[in-house]
Amino acid sequence: MTGKMNWGSVRDRDRIARQGADSVADVGLAGGMAPPKKRPGKAALRADLAAAQAKITRTIKCVCGHEGTAIVPASKARARLRCSRCGEVTT
Repeated sequence: MTGKMNWGSVRDRDRIARQGADSVADVGLAGGMAPPKKRPGKAALRADLAAAQAKITRTIKCVCGHEGTAIVPASKARARLRCSRCGEVTT
């Protein structure tokens, strides 16, 4: 048994076979518009999130001589922290 024929699709396929089809990338979009950007996949987003949340071990030296290590998120790697003993801003 056969289903109904979609003659519009048949005509489109025949026309494209006869005349060929131009790629939008070759011609460009009307009005100088840029083509739409492709959304990043979930795996790429998860990888970016994991990199942003990665923990960094940082050695902290206080101006008064205290020294210690702290585990901070990558987003706070360059942040100025305070010494827990004297309260001074560390380098």
